[in-house]
Amino acid sequence: MTEIFAARQSPELLINKDLFSSCPANPNLKICVILPVRNEEDNIVKALNALRLQMDCSGKPFPYKHYEVLLLANNCSDQSVVLARSYQKQHPGFNLHIEDIKLPAPVAHIGTVRRLLMDAAYERFSIINKPEGVIASTDSDSEVDHHWLYQTLTEIRKGNDVVGGRILTKPDKSISRLYYLRDITYKYLVSRVEDLLDPVVNDRWPRHFQCFGASFAVTCRMYDLSGRLPVVPFLEDMAFHKSLIRVDAKIRLSPLVQVSTSARIQGRVDFGLSIQLKQWGEMTADRHPLMVEPVGSLILKLNARKTLRDVWNAQFTNPQTLAQIGSLLGLEPYWIEEQMGTKRYFGELWESVEERIEKEGWSETWPAVDVVKAIPQLKNEIFRISSQLQLRLPERNISSRK
Repeated sequence: MTEIFAARQSPELLINKDLFSSCPANPNLKICVILPVRNEEDNIVKALNALRLQMDCSGKPFPYKHYEVLLLANNCSDQSVVLARSYQKQHPGFNLHIEDIKLPAPVAHIGTVRRLLMDAAYERFSIINKPEGVIASTDSDSEVDHHWLYQTLTEIRKGNDVVGGRILTKPDKSISRLYYLRDITYKYLVSRVEDLLDPVVNDRWPRHFQCFGASFAVTCRMYDLSGRLPVVPFLEDMAFHKSLIRVDAKIRLSPLVQVSTSARIQGRVDFGLSIQLKQWGEMTADRHPLMVEPVGSLILKLNARKTLRDVWNAQFTNPQTLAQIGSLLGLEPYWIEEQMGTKRYFGELWESVEERIEKEGWSETWPAVDVVKAIPQLKNEIFRISSQLQLRLPERNISSRK
């Protein structure tokens, strides 16, 4: 077992260039899968089976020479590592590389482990001179779809920098299930409204709303440009997603890329899906409503973002348009123009706008509402907006027939 020590200069970053150095990367490597493991003896074999049995669009095995799996076991106290090494011996043709490490308490969290893995994958692509290489992340309590690799690479080939996969939980009868379903329904509908009001060319409908550790992929170039994965104790995937948005990464939330994951309430991190499910179960028992952003707030912000995006892309600041944006958001037009002059990316600009309106009391103006009320309102808005867009479409000439 390898001991990892925090760097003196920067306690949040770790130094260990020896990870996975004993197994050189194949020059034909296209995608490197990272797999963090901590006490997953009940799930590790299923996770590895799903990764080993990948297929292309015709149902043929996905070539092993094009992908590898970097498994980093950290602070395990069960049989996870034993099972993984046994699996490695049983399937020698499968490019599974394993490291077993012990992290000091201050950095013994998923942010550290996923960052170590992603940096290791990035380094391996650098050694074989493949800046276009793809780093894909999943979790050891998850099972990727048989076409997970193929569909991920297909989306990348379309010009995307990042691919977020649809994460499905296996049906269960837990007390938290109702709140979970309400939450994903609300977010799914929000994603639809976003596509209607502020469409992004590379991520049109159908799409979803998830870009989490159980299924995301990023090119090496974008991984580096974004500043790499933040080393935080939990929700490191969400922090990384924000950093990608900040630099205008082309993010595709593809429904064709899928993974099923555990719906357990006893997780391995301080906060994640397992903790969220547990909290929802407690809320259900206490009959506490699930509160979300109201539809009116969402519509205003999306309309403002679309207008601001158009101004940004046109590289021309029309005072009348800035006044319109300011009116929607309650901001001074001069402040918006000032921010546009200091930001390099639109994502960075919009982040500053959201921070500013929050400081100005946006949440007080638009207090959260019960998701039970928000869902039907979102459905009505989707119908209304879709109808308006249909009316704006040019009429087809159906009179001339050959």
